[in-house]
Amino acid sequence: MLSKFEIELKECSETEGWLQLLFNTNIIDEDVYKKNRNLCGRIRKILISSCKTLKENSK
Repeated sequence: MLSKFEIELKECSETEGWLQLLFNTNIIDEDVYKKNRNLCGRIRKILISSCKTLKENSK
């Protein structure tokens, strides 16, 4: 389970990179960019917390 969450953390970072690229090339506007970047940030925080919990519980 932990490895799956860690992979999803990488996917979240990749998504943020793509969002940045789309915004920088004017494919999406600032509102769409900020909304989706914030969602990625929330998901990242949940995944980080879940990874920490799984690591602590596996000790």
